[in-house]
Amino acid sequence: MITAIIILSILGLTCTYMGYIYGAEVSFSPIFGFMFGSLYAYTDYEEGREHTIQFCIIFLSITIIWIET
Repeated sequence: MITAIIILSILGLTCTYMGYIYGAEVSFSPIFGFMFGSLYAYTDYEEGREHTIQFCIIFLSITIIWIET
């Protein structure tokens, strides 16, 4: 369990750093409950493709959104 927390924390921090490099929108929000996991999704628009990465670590959700044109 501790190993999963450490791995998700490292992945979350790495993706947050990459989000700042690529000019992505990074948001932090609290979770009412206890959650672990990650999500990657994309949506195609006429202007380009919107990517979303989300990491949930205990009570914190880190969401990174950027648009690829």
